[in-house]
Amino acid sequence: MIRFISRYSGILLAIVAMSYAFPVGFDKVFVQEIGSPLLFFSPLQKQFIYRESLGGHRFNYMNESGASYNRIDFESLLPFLYYKNLEKKNALPVHIDGRVFSKKAIKIGRQGLGIKSRHLNNHHPQIQLYPLFSNNPEVAVIPFPEDVFRFSDTAMEFINADSNRIDVPLTERFTSVLNTLGFVFPATVIGGKTTNLKPFDEGFFVRDSDGQVFHIKRVLDQPVIVKTPIDPKLDIQDIIVSENRRKEFYGIIITRQGGLHLISYDNYRLISLPVELYEPDRMDFTLLINPLYTTVVSSQAKTVSATAMDRNYQSFRTFELERYNPTSSLVQVSRDLLFPFQICFDNPYRGQADLRLQFGGVWALFGILLALIVFLLTARKKQPLSIRKGDFFLVLFTGFFGLIAISCLTRDESF
Repeated sequence: MIRFISRYSGILLAIVAMSYAFPVGFDKVFVQEIGSPLLFFSPLQKQFIYRESLGGHRFNYMNESGASYNRIDFESLLPFLYYKNLEKKNALPVHIDGRVFSKKAIKIGRQGLGIKSRHLNNHHPQIQLYPLFSNNPEVAVIPFPEDVFRFSDTAMEFINADSNRIDVPLTERFTSVLNTLGFVFPATVIGGKTTNLKPFDEGFFVRDSDGQVFHIKRVLDQPVIVKTPIDPKLDIQDIIVSENRRKEFYGIIITRQGGLHLISYDNYRLISLPVELYEPDRMDFTLLINPLYTTVVSSQAKTVSATAMDRNYQSFRTFELERYNPTSSLVQVSRDLLFPFQICFDNPYRGQADLRLQFGGVWALFGILLALIVFLLTARKKQPLSIRKGDFFLVLFTGFFGLIAISCLTRDESF
């Protein structure tokens, strides 16, 4: 009995190890990974154009109608993005639809915001300590504070980074204002840009336990806090703050259902983006703004989707591009035949280890059938199949993983 347990324990451990190591090794040798396509809306062609990687530093430059370009022609179709190329050619200002755009107008009208799924709230480890910059109108460079803050069950606590002790006066000052405004502790979402490399500071947007969103700033060490009119019923997953000199919006609210809402400077009025194909748990998101149009691009494993909007954020054109896979069909089928499942520790949409079991496609079933045939053909004739039921079911559920394991750990005749 001990030998029986030892053998099958060894077999199971071998299967677990192979289900992680073999697919990783296979991918290193045979599978080629490429970046996501870059998708833009051309203000000249009035349609989407994209740059698609073919692997090996080779690229396709095409539009949604199928026309192809070289790199120089492609960049010329995006004058707001590659305006510095035009400047070197003395081709500025740009004339589009009867309007003239100088270098200054282009720079003022541009804004970009990229959001990776793995960077969203609860998608990566986060130390709940944040720097709240003290705004000083007389200082050009934003100084980094000597303290950080956190939200406890009863207060907004400031901790001195040098002494590692709570700054009681500062804590009481901010907590008192929050209590006066009706803040319900603890905080559930905290959104802000924790770097001083920005043109100015807009502090943090914080959602309390009742769903109310508060805008918290620090001016000359004094609290400046606003209870915003943002709907508390919004199921907010994260708030991304993006300070930009355009000062059109503070940032963007992302809901768990995939809703995207810009927080405007107009009394925190929300501007809902008309995007239907965004899932925060498994998609990355990019917002591109130029003097004429706004484009939202969401990318996932197999497709990239884009929505073009006018300056009032009204959608007028959409496009979906299937991502090019440079790995041959033969390699993909072979992978499924050999590996019916895989133990994974990484996830492109999480910023931390994410243990999960990933199953193969339809061809994995044929791989298991092939492994069973090999198992039956190589089984020793002197042992009836009824005695080898354990091995049979191992191969049935694990395919070639189980076949290799039981072949290396042969059973003792005394079993």
